[in-house]
Amino acid sequence: MNIPFGTHSHWLQPWRAYLETVPAKKFLDGIGIVFQEKQNPKLIAQMLAKHGVRHARFEISWGMLDYGDETKLITNKETEFKNRLIALKNFGIRPLILLNSNHGLPCPIKLQNKRVTTTAHIGDRKIILDSVNNLSVGYSGLSNISGKKWAAEALITEIRGNQITISKPLSKNIMAGSSIEIATLKYKPFSSPGTIDYQETLSGWFNYINTIAGFVTKTLETENNDDKGFDLEIWNELTFGSNFLNINSYYEHQLDEHYSKKDISNNLIGETARYIDNHSNDFLGVKITNGFANTIPWPASSQLPPRIHALSKHPYPKFKKYPQDEPKSKPVNALGLRDLEFQSKFTPHYSTFFPESSATGLLSSTIVRDMAPITSEVHGVDHGRYGRKISGQVVSTPIWITEANVSPSNYDPNISNERALKIKAKAAARYFCFFLNKGAERLYLFAAGGRWKDNNLAVVQENFLKYAFSNSDYPIKDDFYISPALKVLKRICDQMTLNIDSDLVDIKQLKIISITDSHNHYQFQGNNIEKHPNLYNRDVFTFLPFQVNQKKFVIPYYIMTRNLMEDMVSESFTIKINGEQLSKASVQVYDPINNRKLPVSTKYSHDNLSIKLTATDYPYLLIINNNT
Repeated sequence: MNIPFGTHSHWLQPWRAYLETVPAKKFLDGIGIVFQEKQNPKLIAQMLAKHGVRHARFEISWGMLDYGDETKLITNKETEFKNRLIALKNFGIRPLILLNSNHGLPCPIKLQNKRVTTTAHIGDRKIILDSVNNLSVGYSGLSNISGKKWAAEALITEIRGNQITISKPLSKNIMAGSSIEIATLKYKPFSSPGTIDYQETLSGWFNYINTIAGFVTKTLETENNDDKGFDLEIWNELTFGSNFLNINSYYEHQLDEHYSKKDISNNLIGETARYIDNHSNDFLGVKITNGFANTIPWPASSQLPPRIHALSKHPYPKFKKYPQDEPKSKPVNALGLRDLEFQSKFTPHYSTFFPESSATGLLSSTIVRDMAPITSEVHGVDHGRYGRKISGQVVSTPIWITEANVSPSNYDPNISNERALKIKAKAAARYFCFFLNKGAERLYLFAAGGRWKDNNLAVVQENFLKYAFSNSDYPIKDDFYISPALKVLKRICDQMTLNIDSDLVDIKQLKIISITDSHNHYQFQGNNIEKHPNLYNRDVFTFLPFQVNQKKFVIPYYIMTRNLMEDMVSESFTIKINGEQLSKASVQVYDPINNRKLPVSTKYSHDNLSIKLTATDYPYLLIINNNT
């Protein structure tokens, strides 16, 4: 954790600042997926549930509400979402509903086509139409004028006769006789909290929450239950589609000089929490996560209202090649010191593309700051799992990773489906084992299928997606249809489930005393000085203990290689674990991708268990049964 905000390090590994033994039940309860299936969601849900998936996330956006009756969803979408919810319910998968307002369809809208009667040129803001019926100043506007999908992007600021004035100049000519799409928003984009416009839009947001909660509860038939059977995420990523949060983005010149996006997101989280508190019976058992935190480092556990349960994150890795992609933040060397002098700076030559990159020192905004049981400050604000206090009591705030995956075709556009599926199996095993041990309460892989394919982000194999499209019954023999990612997930779950004590409270904390090898293999080469050494494979040996019952541990372990696309040949290591309770332990090593046992040897002395084993770039499972 010794990496100040605003710095980065190729050597330091914040995730190694703590080691926790986690109940295996937390692993099993944390497995999720993004579920966007429109065609036969029943079979897809059955495939996922059979292989360990317990949670599914999908969006029902504000724009899905009917403009004329906000207590209802658009008719054609209502059936789609009902089918999806019923499929998840039938197979014991809990839905996480994403509440979002992408500016492509930000709220209930009415669409109209109007004909331009006089040619309007680039830079013009006045346009003459054949009719201005049903148009409204401040609510109606031209869509998509910048080439992006953006409803009412240029709002109408004045109507005189059949001439409209828009809030920003045209970026292309519109010829006389052309038809243009005009959207009328039910609510204005968000302006500064406290303003009349803001309160009106916020009231619409509350209508949206109420309608979605009622729709989901009714569909799941949980109206009278103490747990309504679903959870909520507030907002998606701020990196795209979020212009509706900012009234100024709809105008050429700033309309609201007091506007602050940070104020909007903080206020919207707080107001949503208050609304849910005031309607608590409608949200019994519903956990809420702050999606504004998905892609930015500023939201912190200490700032969350009591009703908000978790912070969301989206740790997608990006391909980086160093030194070309060296960030502008200040570098920290292996000694934890900043390389301040130009002559002392050194950037190793290597490439990165791996699931855990957000938990290393490569990012100034390491996810470990919010995931770890260690409280740290960023600009005076407490971050960390235990950074929040409610009524003077420390309250745990978990991370929910509501999207994550690797897309092999982004790295290699010509990659074969077979190769891509193998890469995604390694990625899935690393994502779930690492993050569900290091402080994430849930992890939702993106995505089950939808428009995604075997060579990119689909978790469900493409041949099964096609099967589900044209069949109504689950195949009697499904092995041909199971993706490698789902196979490895099921095998890990099986080891965690075997003889599990779901009520386990006496957790035995294991300690690593040492990790040694005789080969000195490394991820990158340093420059032969103490502060810039090689990053050895033993430095990124990843040890993730889960406890199944009083006597059994399942410990995923692997080398956190920097490039998942390059397969690693397995290597020998010796690890030494402290624990008097392990004196008569039996030890096995299991490879969940190849479904085989691997050789292992042990020696116990002086309260330490030495284990000689092999490791590679995806998790093997070290299974320890304590017979003491």
